[in-house]
Amino acid sequence: MAGQSVDPNLVNSKVNRRILLGALWLCHFALWTFGDMFALAQQMTEPVTSTLILFVAPSTAIVQALMVLTSLVGGYALARWANMIVVLAYLLFNIGFLVDATEGWEYYLGALYIVFNVLIFWTALKWTTED
Repeated sequence: MAGQSVDPNLVNSKVNRRILLGALWLCHFALWTFGDMFALAQQMTEPVTSTLILFVAPSTAIVQALMVLTSLVGGYALARWANMIVVLAYLLFNIGFLVDATEGWEYYLGALYIVFNVLIFWTALKWTTED
């Protein structure tokens, strides 16, 4: 391996913003899923109507999945603006989660939610057509 040259066309010094945004959304989705499963395992869920669960849970999951897809294959302007706008809605959800937190793990998870929201927004904000 020593002494071998690397084809400069195969080396990209920047991580593609599309891949980075898709990965950040996947991480956010995984954290949300973990939080829901952990709350269920600890029997911390609050009684809610089936209608609410059937609307909110799939809707938020579908939007996050669509954000992964939009980030990876959507047009530049659509992907950039969708990331900056949709993540603000999730930021409000996540702040609400953090405000309602009662257990230590909820504060920790809520803070991570917000970190990923900020990373998504910042990555989309700094995205230029040259990236």
